[in-house]
This record gives sequence, C-alpha cells and structure tokens, in this order.
Amino acid sequence: MHTHLSALTAYTGAMPEFLAALRDRYQQTRSPDDLVQHLVGRKLINERIAAEHSAARKEIAAAQPGSRKPADLALSFERDAGGLRRGLTMRTIYNDSVRRVPAIGSWAKDMAALGGEIRTFQGRYPRSIIFDRRVAFIPVYTDEGEGSPDEAVMITDPLVVGRIAHVFDLLWERADLWLGPRASCRDQGLTTNPTQRSILRELCLGRNQKRAAKNVGISAAWLNTQLRELRMKLGVETLNEVIYWWAGSPDHDVHD
Repeated sequence: MHTHLSALTAYTGAMPEFLAALRDRYQQTRSPDDLVQHLVGRKLINERIAAEHSAARKEIAAAQPGSRKPADLALSFERDAGGLRRGLTMRTIYNDSVRRVPAIGSWAKDMAALGGEIRTFQGRYPRSIIFDRRVAFIPVYTDEGEGSPDEAVMITDPLVVGRIAHVFDLLWERADLWLGPRASCRDQGLTTNPTQRSILRELCLGRNQKRAAKNVGISAAWLNTQLRELRMKLGVETLNEVIYWWAGSPDHDVHD
C-alpha cells in the first residue's frame, strides 16, 4: 500500500507539468486561423463572449472606453453578477466621465457590492475583454482607429493574449479607484488617489509637469486638474507646499 501511494503521489505531482507541456504542444499544432478569429455580427460576438464568460475560472478584466448603453448594461448584469458569485475576480476600467452617468453608476455600485472592482481613467485607451489571461476580445482596427461595434477579434494565442493583458495591467495601475471592496480599504485614511501619488513621485524625481504627465500616461490638463484638487483638499496654494506635505505624509509610503 505504501509503494502504491508513493507511486500515486509521484504521478499526481507530475501531472501539472505534463498538462502544461500538452497545452503548449496543442497550441503549437493549432491552425493560425483558430488563434485569431474575426467575428462579424453582435449576435455572434455576444455568444462567444458569453461562452468564455461561463468558462472563466479565475479572472475577467475589461477595459471599456466610452459609455455603455443601458441595454448593454442590462444584458451583461446577470452574467457578471453570476461570475462574481462563483468567485471570479472582476476588474473593469471606464472613462472618468462615466462617473456622472446614472446607469453606469448604478451598475458599478451593484458590481462592487458583489466584489467587483471598478476604476476610471482620464484619456484614451484600447478596448479589451480578457478571460483568465487565456482568451481576449478586442475591436477590429482600421486606419481610422477602432472599427464598427458589430465586429470583433477573438484571440487565443497565448503570446498575444499575454501582451493584451500586460497593457491592461499597465492601464489599471494608472487608473483611479472608483468602487469596490479593495478600493474602499486600500485608500482608507489616505488623502491622495493612485494618479496623484504617481504624479508626486515623478515630480520628486525632478521631472517637470509635462514630462511627469507623459510618464504617468495622462494629459497635462488632467495632471493640472489632479494637482489643483489636491491643493484644495490640503488647503494650500502652491505646489511647493504640496511637495513639502507629501514628504512626511503616510501617502508617501503607499506602494501602488
């Protein structure tokens, strides 16, 4: 019995590496047409997204520039709520302007109550939906930019999906917390938001405001807005006063 259990333990321990090798071999032999699929028609796009949503086991990450129609929000609500209830991590990025849109605000509050996290970003960014860092949906791009909402690209190539997920992570780091359980506890007792902290770190490294805005990935106008809001919150008038406060503040020790 001991010999049998030892052999079974060794077999079980080797299984993850075997399955990983099998997956890599399978990906290498797949047709390129299977790894990048052009989807035409909202019905087909929604069907593929719904299927991957149901198959997800760990995480859903979505970057949604622009505003979403109430009908689209209603369509995704039950699906997203179901994913959160079965333990998925759900991260969503919207434009900063949607904070003033009642329909999206209501959706975001409901998602946050179930454990989702929502952030907003000021500026342009690429649309994407990523499931378990395994499958990604992106728009069809033309010379004029993002194409019709009736077309999408479904990507399962691990290298390409990894790149899309990396871009999302970089955007996520620079986005401002809006709603979600981790958002509420993370900024508890702090004066600054993640964007303001990134700006102050750049300024303390000797960057001018134009260069700091570029490094953080925001416009110069949005940088000025963030600094103005921080001056008002601190009750000071100059940037030098903000820098002086920052050097000794608890916000300075936060690592985003």
